[in-house]
Amino acid sequence: FTVTVKGTQQSDGRIDHFYCVVHARDRYPALRRVIDAHPDIYGIIFCRTKIETQEVADHLMRDGYMADSLHGDLSQQARDHVMKKFRTKSIQMLVATDVAARGIDVDDVTHVMHYQAPDEPEAYTHRSGRTGRAGKNGISILFLNAKETGKLRTIERLTQKKLIYLPGPAGVDVLKNQLLSFAAK
Repeated sequence: FTVTVKGTQQSDGRIDHFYCVVHARDRYPALRRVIDAHPDIYGIIFCRTKIETQEVADHLMRDGYMADSLHGDLSQQARDHVMKKFRTKSIQMLVATDVAARGIDVDDVTHVMHYQAPDEPEAYTHRSGRTGRAGKNGISILFLNAKETGKLRTIERLTQKKLIYLPGPAGVDVLKNQLLSFAAK
C-alpha cells in the first residue's frame, strides 16, 4: 500500500511578508527597532546557527527584553522549560534555530523574524507558517544584507508572494506605538 502526504500546513489566517535590507553590523539594532515598534509582539526569531541563536537571545535579555533561546545544545529539560515559558507568555521572543523549532505549535504568534535568510529557501515557508494561524493575521520579516537580495527573489518565486520592502521604523513611530500600547493597557 502507499501513503501519500500532500501539501504543506494550511493557514487560514493571513501573513504579511516584509523584508529589511541592513548591513551585517546593523542587523541587531534593526531587530531591536522592529521589536520596539511592536510593544505587544509575541514572536519567534529564527537564526541559522546555535551560536548565533544564543548570542541574539543573550543580547536581547541583556537589553531588557523578555526572550530566551532554543537550539540543539540545550538538554531536553532546558528545552521543555524554555517552551513552557514561551507558551505561558513569560517570554515574548523565542530565538531559535530551524532544527530546534521543528514541531513547535504555539498559537497567537504575531511575528516571525528571520534574523538571516535561511540556507534553504523552503525553510522560509516553514518559519513563516508559525504565525497567521487559526484565522489570525501574522507578520513575517526577513532581514537581509545587500549581498543576499538573490535569496529574496528565490524566496518570492518559491512562495509566489511579493515581499514588501520595510524601512526600519523611525524613532517617532516606535514611541507612538509604545504610547498607544501603554494607553490601551
